[in-house]
Amino acid sequence: MTPQWIITTHGQDHTITGPAVLMPGNAPRIEVIAHALAQINRFTGHASRPYSVAEHSLLVCDIVASMGLGCHAQMAALLHDAHEAITGDTATPVKWALGTAWLMFENEHAAAVRAGYHIQSAHATHRAAIKRADLIALATERRDLMRFVPGINLPWPILDTPGNEVLPLEAADLNNPARVAMGWRHHRDAFLARYRLLDARRAAHGAELMQA
Repeated sequence: MTPQWIITTHGQDHTITGPAVLMPGNAPRIEVIAHALAQINRFTGHASRPYSVAEHSLLVCDIVASMGLGCHAQMAALLHDAHEAITGDTATPVKWALGTAWLMFENEHAAAVRAGYHIQSAHATHRAAIKRADLIALATERRDLMRFVPGINLPWPILDTPGNEVLPLEAADLNNPARVAMGWRHHRDAFLARYRLLDARRAAHGAELMQA
């Protein structure tokens, strides 16, 4: 099969199929990730306002921080959907419909990001917490941004399974005027700023460990 590629916002050809995907250095630059995620809308564009993967990623990172987890977990949370800068965002029911073909494609690019940004260990250690934060973010997004009415719309098994319900954040309001007024560039820049802050904290933590 002929390798396929896309062109990134920086004008670079980025291979998306074949062995090159997992070659060292194939993870996109953080500026490319931030730019793309800030323009990719979640929910296949069916939210009540433009709601990007970058804004979602920052929310998940905030939730992980509120759990008391440190910079390594927060970095893994911030980058948990970073591969979507290359694969695009596909709604979970569509992923289920596509089955293993999509799973294999997505997992390769997610693995490339984890290797490129050195979050394999943090991802493995904090995977359950990040998944929980992701679901809490999803419940909050559904409450604030979707035309979901219990009893009229079908329940979402990942949120509404009896005995294992996931509740939205009471303190969050994704429709407050200040947030709604933020354009995609704000979320791009906020994503980049959060990454750089967490990367500096990781470096400082590593230096402290070496001195101990």
